[in-house]
Amino acid sequence: MFGRVPARTHALPLQRDLDPPLKQEWSFNDRVLVEFPPALHNGVAYLADKYGNVRALQTSDHKVLWDIQKSKENVGPPSDVTGPAWHRGKVVVAFHGGELAALDDKTGEIAWKRNLKSRLESSPAVGNGRVYIGTDKGDVDAFDVGTGRPVWTRSLGDAPVKASPSLAGHAVCAANYVGRVFCLDDRTGKILWSRQTAGLDGTGGFYASPAIVGRRLIDARDDGTVFGFDLDTGRVEWSFGTGGPVYGSPAVTVSKWSPITVFVGSYDHHLYAIDGRNGKKLWSYDVGGEVPGTPTVVGRTVYTSSFTTEESIGIDITTRKKVFHFPSPGYTPMVSDGRNLYLAGYFTLHKFVPQR
Repeated sequence: MFGRVPARTHALPLQRDLDPPLKQEWSFNDRVLVEFPPALHNGVAYLADKYGNVRALQTSDHKVLWDIQKSKENVGPPSDVTGPAWHRGKVVVAFHGGELAALDDKTGEIAWKRNLKSRLESSPAVGNGRVYIGTDKGDVDAFDVGTGRPVWTRSLGDAPVKASPSLAGHAVCAANYVGRVFCLDDRTGKILWSRQTAGLDGTGGFYASPAIVGRRLIDARDDGTVFGFDLDTGRVEWSFGTGGPVYGSPAVTVSKWSPITVFVGSYDHHLYAIDGRNGKKLWSYDVGGEVPGTPTVVGRTVYTSSFTTEESIGIDITTRKKVFHFPSPGYTPMVSDGRNLYLAGYFTLHKFVPQR
């Protein structure tokens, strides 16, 4: 799913055999904006685009196994789609128009669908047999992933929940567009804690999804402020200000400097590495343009992108040197299934393999 795991760390840190140099193996042109990376499972990439089309691509040769054109299916008119999630034979997708649907991963046929009667910009999280998603009317909803049966709804007020929920244990954590961060009980929807950050080192809302590692929750507000929260209590442990807006989600991994290293891209043209224990800057890298999306970590390489430079790049976390560049920028540029790497460019999906 978006973020790779339910905690949305956006990191696959132990696969060092996947570090650059890389060789491009194939490219698939979707011809429509691909804002989110595909969900990857068992040799298949499930790719959704801005028109609401969902495709299953065989990763060995990019053969299209099935292709669902939303305009031709009984799931409403074409609309943007958020990041797809694979879980137990189903591909769960959310459409901006308000529909949440589960597709059969082998055929693309609709297993179930629900109209949430709200704009959806949150990517679904799946865990413990349930689907969790935020809505623009200010709710977080939980559904049974097998049947689509509603389990619970929790309202957090009228502010949109555009951030994608992240999961850790029995906690479902997200944030809204007026600066509130919260965690809910995944079984009942009960509020475990709720913390308002408006007025703390600035003002702004959360478009980015939280990343959870250990007992720390990390999220970035759109005014450029990054926060570290205690996962159990919601206490603000630290904050760090970048020099520009942040819309992409943080990536979290282990590095030689800190067991919790946070990577965030900012519109001030920089990729930041932050110590997740205390919020201190470890280092920054000038990307050369605004960073609109989410960094990802594969092995010891952190990937980011800018539409200004018209390329995606990889920075070696140890040396802080650029070790990869490719002329295809994207919002969440590189993901991996543990065997190969896939770069989601503006219109295209590219497969890379380690060059040895």
